[in-house]
Amino acid sequence: MGLQKSVWVNDIKENPIPDNSFVFASVDKSEHVNNNVINLIEAGVEPTTHENYFETNPNAELPIADVTDIPHEVTLKIYSTEATRHRNLEEVELADGTRKSIVGRHKSSLAKNLGKRAAFSWTPSVDNAKNKLLNLGANDSIIDGITDLRSFYMENDLNERLNLCLTPAHWARIKKEDKKLYKELMAEKNREYGDFRIFTYSNCPLFTSAGVKKPFGSLVEAGDRRASFAWVTDEAFRCFGDTEMYFEPKKARIQADLLSFGQRALVGAIRANAPKYFGAII
Repeated sequence: MGLQKSVWVNDIKENPIPDNSFVFASVDKSEHVNNNVINLIEAGVEPTTHENYFETNPNAELPIADVTDIPHEVTLKIYSTEATRHRNLEEVELADGTRKSIVGRHKSSLAKNLGKRAAFSWTPSVDNAKNKLLNLGANDSIIDGITDLRSFYMENDLNERLNLCLTPAHWARIKKEDKKLYKELMAEKNREYGDFRIFTYSNCPLFTSAGVKKPFGSLVEAGDRRASFAWVTDEAFRCFGDTEMYFEPKKARIQADLLSFGQRALVGAIRANAPKYFGAII
């Protein structure tokens, strides 16, 4: 009879990323996906407000600001898991726990891939007026670095929905600097510090010792360091499209079934042309 693909696909669609993942600290734009294409709208210029303009300029007209939003039509990427070999998946399908165990391995692989891409997309490569990049020395304070990031967001009038994802090395340095603060951060119900919601992640983006962001997927070389990164929830997005299951039964050469999944998805910065309000501590 073949497999009921809808049953397997629903297992993949259910919580495509773990509930505790930092990827959830973004805007879910899945409902705006149409045929695996999404239109991202980048907000135009914010108009200036004038006080008593016509008292000092009685015969003038108000200045006109071009506030036209900038549309971006983007096709979702397709992420494909490697095919796994199994004995008689038709029987496995009837065993709910075994089926979910198999699907779970594919789902975990997809989630890890998206996590790496989100971390890379939400980490700035430059330090400018709208993005903050801190390159700390070996003995510099991580807590001071976090304080500087918080100051950056305050200067831009951003005080809510702030997130910080720490590397394991930076997490450890916090413990050495302030054991009391470390104990507070370890409490699952209190993962906040200085208005940041705190996450940890082992695959944060790589930077060279000179503070240059390395391309996605680069191997670790001598002197490289991973960067903790900060972002505003409303400046980052995630979205999911179609999920496909690929099944080849009873392959003669391996005398087994082959199974693979393809997930349409995309993560990135909402202001694709000029990302804003991202931060990093190297």
